[in-house]
Amino acid sequence: MQLTWQQSIGIDESHLLPVKNAGGQPFLVHQSILQPLTELLAEAARSGVAISIISSYRSFDRQLAIWNDKWQGYKPVYSRHGRPLNISQMSSIERYKAICLWSAMPGFSRHHWGTDLDIFATEAIEKGHQVELVPEEFSAKGPCYQLEQWLSENLSRFGFFRPYREYRRGVAVEPWHISHHDTANKIIESFDYDACKQHIESSVIKEKHFIIERLDHYRQQYFCNISGAD
Repeated sequence: MQLTWQQSIGIDESHLLPVKNAGGQPFLVHQSILQPLTELLAEAARSGVAISIISSYRSFDRQLAIWNDKWQGYKPVYSRHGRPLNISQMSSIERYKAICLWSAMPGFSRHHWGTDLDIFATEAIEKGHQVELVPEEFSAKGPCYQLEQWLSENLSRFGFFRPYREYRRGVAVEPWHISHHDTANKIIESFDYDACKQHIESSVIKEKHFIIERLDHYRQQYFCNISGAD
C-alpha cells in the first residue's frame, strides 16, 4: 500500500489499524503489518519472551511537540552514550545534532507510518522495571537481554528488521526499535520530500528558518542513513 504524503508525515491516520498490546492497550499500526506483527508477538510469547509495545504510530503534531520541548529544554536531551546534556548552553547546530540522535524531526519520523514500533520485555515491566529505552536495557546484564537474543534470531522471519541496530553517525543505537522492512521501504521510495518540507514550513517548529536550511542534511544523515535488514 502506497501512502499519500499526508499519511507519510503523520497528518492522516486512515491507513492504520489497532493492535492489542500485551497489557491490553491498543496501538495503531499500518494495516499491511498487522498480520506479521501479530504472528511475531504470538511466536515470541510461545517462546517465553512476551513482548510489550511501548510506542507505534506517532502523529506529526505529537512529534513536533517532542521536538520543540527538547529544543527548549523542557524534555531531557542525551548524548549518544546516555549522558545528560545542557541544551541551554548549546548553539543551534549543537542542539540540532543532539536532538537528532534520539528524536526524529517531525514529518520525517518512521513512527508516522505505523510500520515501526518500540518494544520491551513484558516480564521486566510486570516486575516493576521503569522503561527508559536505553541500549543498556538490551545488554547482557539488562532486563531485555533474552528479548535481544530472540530478536536477533527470529525478527527477519516475520519481515522485520532494526533500522538503528548500529551507529552510522546518524541516529543512536536503538535495539528496541523494529520496522517492517518491505512496507517501510516502499514508503521511503515514494516519500514526497517537497510536501514534507512545505508542511514543516507551515508548522510552529522552533527556529524554523534554521531547520528548513538543514532538511537536505537531515534527509541524508538521519532519515535515509539506516542499517540493513537483520
